[in-house]
Amino acid sequence: MRQTLTIATASINTTPLDLDGNLALIRAAVNEAVQQQADLLLLPELALTGYGCEDMFFSADWVAAMPDYLNQLAESLPPSLMVAVGFPLLITGGQVFNAVALLSQYQIHGVVCKQHLARNGIHYEPRWFTPWPAGEVMTLELAGLNVPVGDIVFEVEGIRLGFEICEDSWVASRPGRSLYERQVDVILNPSASHFALGKQKIRRQFVSEGSRAYGAVYVYTNLLGCEAGRAVYDGDAMIASNGELVMSSDRLSFAPWNVLSATVDIGLNRSQRMISSQRLQPAEQRGIVVVPFNWHPEDYQRALSPQTTFAEEDPHAAACRAIALGLWDWQRKTYTSGYALSLSGGADSALCGTLVWFAQVQAVLTLGEATYRQILAQGRINVEPRGDKPLLAWIHDDVMPNVLTTVYQGSAHSGNVTRSAAAGLADEMGAQHHDWSIAELVAGYLKLVNDLTPDDPMTWEKDDLALQNIQARVRSPGIWLIANRQNKLLMATSNLSEASVGYCTMDGDTSGVLSPIGGVSKSRVLQINRYIMEQGIPLQDSPDLPRLALAAMEAIVNQAPTAELRPVEQTDEADLMPYSVMDAIRRINQTQNVTPKGVLQVLLRGEYAQIYSKEQLVAWIKRYFGLYCRNQWKRERIAASFHIEADSADPKTYRRFPILANQLKRELAEMEAFARQL
Repeated sequence: MRQTLTIATASINTTPLDLDGNLALIRAAVNEAVQQQADLLLLPELALTGYGCEDMFFSADWVAAMPDYLNQLAESLPPSLMVAVGFPLLITGGQVFNAVALLSQYQIHGVVCKQHLARNGIHYEPRWFTPWPAGEVMTLELAGLNVPVGDIVFEVEGIRLGFEICEDSWVASRPGRSLYERQVDVILNPSASHFALGKQKIRRQFVSEGSRAYGAVYVYTNLLGCEAGRAVYDGDAMIASNGELVMSSDRLSFAPWNVLSATVDIGLNRSQRMISSQRLQPAEQRGIVVVPFNWHPEDYQRALSPQTTFAEEDPHAAACRAIALGLWDWQRKTYTSGYALSLSGGADSALCGTLVWFAQVQAVLTLGEATYRQILAQGRINVEPRGDKPLLAWIHDDVMPNVLTTVYQGSAHSGNVTRSAAAGLADEMGAQHHDWSIAELVAGYLKLVNDLTPDDPMTWEKDDLALQNIQARVRSPGIWLIANRQNKLLMATSNLSEASVGYCTMDGDTSGVLSPIGGVSKSRVLQINRYIMEQGIPLQDSPDLPRLALAAMEAIVNQAPTAELRPVEQTDEADLMPYSVMDAIRRINQTQNVTPKGVLQVLLRGEYAQIYSKEQLVAWIKRYFGLYCRNQWKRERIAASFHIEADSADPKTYRRFPILANQLKRELAEMEAFARQL
């Protein structure tokens, strides 16, 4: 009986609806797996179509074409490699299933369907897919072949293969238990699991624990890149054997695909399963599909893959890399000439610009200069070859003036600190920078309005908000004009914290195609900027280059966040509350789904009760929820943003809330009554 198997994982950067492009990426991954002498290759969930096809999954004609593409892939496979590929399966009656097919040369051996659909957070799979009932098996005709479909296990040369598809492994009743009862040797998990800070640790736990508990080799692979515009997938890949990791990939790669493999001991896991299975009934035989296929002859000279160490996530580096990868994918997939940015000299816009710069450096290092220049040319950017010029100097002098255009739009209340900070940062990155005043434009609008009511001119005493907003809003048309003229994407600079409470100006700092830090709390934005200043962002596959740091970030880090919209000194935290408190309230509310009273209870049990009074916390909670309820309409208009933290302000992909509501009056009153009793 065969004892070892070489298994490969492929993370690929798919594009929704691009069947031919995705198929080309899959074939490139297949070729690499062959080079690594793999017996079996696992591709991500819905790799053929892309995961984020949204309501195109309702298109019967489009989904019905999938078997033909599976057949095309099968026909091109080498004779000694099996491939598992995800795709949407349409069956008679109009039901669509999230499925994975096991293929070999000219063969579709069977299809396994997902049993548990992701319906929380940013995922809405039940909208398009039907969950497959556990234990059910049927036969369908696919591409002219009679193919078993459902809750099945494959037996290939005496080795049993089973599947948990993404969400299947995150639930209490995971299929792994049934696979264990059927004595599966290898559990394959194709996933489309979005990036979020801290999530990698959870994945590592269920992969290694799944291997130990089920006595099987556990293989996990994830989608890669900013696939459909909002979620970023980190391309995480792991293989565990006997409860220990033997392969773990680098994440958030800028490469279009990555293939990693490991040689594992099937016999060792069987031995462990024999020890732990004494209390089980004889192995179930339901849904076993015997596959006539011959892998590579077993190579007894090939060493087993050793246990690997697992690097703990640096949250600041991971956030930077995820956002930069998203920015790079937007740039190349939209065929645009980079980005336009209203660079205020503040923390938010500084981070947005910095990560555009980081994205270019990492893209060159990962893809190579030739491929990188080719992608730029598709977006109408033509740069001369680098030649002997140092890489960072070439990016600064030749690339960045074409990729990033920044404008400092000073108001009558702007200071020299922010102006100088913006200019210094743009210069250090190499961005094409402009400095102009909006004071005359603002004065023009005020004259128009004051001429309508000459007896009641606008004043700061009674028109504070309107006078602030016109300054923020008047900045938008000019930078939009730049973006349109230069074929660039306009970045909005609103962050997660301020978007949550509506502390932003519609058509001002929310104006843009993409909000790169819309999924990052203000507290974290400030921390990341300091991190970039003090440590720099690490680069992958570049031991000869230092971490990317910006000296000009110091001027931004050392100033208090301010909108500079009032004639008197203004700070954001004075307008709102300390950002750390506001982020804590938001996080508790959105992740735990508790009322204001519940938020207060959590805060009183934590560190903030030692810093602030009960009365102050109550006042801030009231302010938070008052703003949150009042400004849902603003959140409905948020530009597309990347999901980075555990929660999000985007109602299109995360938390829904009524636009019109009673502002939680009863719930806030309950909180105040509770506080008085303490």
